[in-house]
Amino acid sequence: MFLFVKRAQSGGAEPTVAAPPTVTTSVRPTAAVSTRPAPTKTTTTAPPKPVQVNPATYNATHRLYKTGAMRTVNCKQARTGPGNGAQALAYFKTIKACLDRAWPRQVAAAGGRFRSPGLVVWGGTFNTPCGSGPGRSFYCPTTHTIYMESPSVISFYKQNPTFGRMVGSFTVAHEYAHSVQWMTGLGEAYEKLRYDATTDGQLVLSRRLELQASCLGNVFLGSNRASYGITGYAYQMWLYDVNNSGDRPPYPRDHGSTTSHGAWSRAAFASRNPSSCNTWSASPARVS
Repeated sequence: MFLFVKRAQSGGAEPTVAAPPTVTTSVRPTAAVSTRPAPTKTTTTAPPKPVQVNPATYNATHRLYKTGAMRTVNCKQARTGPGNGAQALAYFKTIKACLDRAWPRQVAAAGGRFRSPGLVVWGGTFNTPCGSGPGRSFYCPTTHTIYMESPSVISFYKQNPTFGRMVGSFTVAHEYAHSVQWMTGLGEAYEKLRYDATTDGQLVLSRRLELQASCLGNVFLGSNRASYGITGYAYQMWLYDVNNSGDRPPYPRDHGSTTSHGAWSRAAFASRNPSSCNTWSASPARVS
């Protein structure tokens, strides 16, 4: 299985599935010598051949890793925390607006086309093209929308407001990073790799995808740590969250261990650079 990368005429390399070759016909003018139509000469010009790239190589050598440190957008937390459904919606919208300002430069530099993802905040059950029923927050590529589950964040906020804020902020940043993966072709390449993988292989690929999303989410949080107030006690709560997030029963081993999650998250927060997030070339031990 291969991923075809078609170079855009604008000069960027936008990852797309190659379309069937098209034929451009040009007609060379000739002078009329009789009442009969003059013969014309038709030439055909074949388009450039698409570059074939193995999806594993594509993800491991992606341009996103060379886009440089993320610039701060001086993001500030919403003054009111996620204490109920309406407040959670407002809280999530505030950080998403910051993410909408932070990621376009990186996505464009990586050869992608930026489109702000949608945001839906839900509680209880849900129904989307990517699944239905109770569950965790997620990003759906089909609708290019982030679906944020609010009850758990509200519960954490009521137990410890600072911890609840950090959990909510990180979760939005993580799910937004999934949209970045799909805007830059990383997500499509993952799907192609997953198609041919064994059951165990699919879990490894899922961990690479999820750990990268956490890493990229923390690139954003790290670049805005000062304005967002991730210092002192808030930093300790952020650190506790990322060091204790990961696969737990009854969920399958598809997101990565707490050890792996903490390692990728801390590195990204410190570097503020997507170069810290190449989970696709990492050893199996680092994505366990």
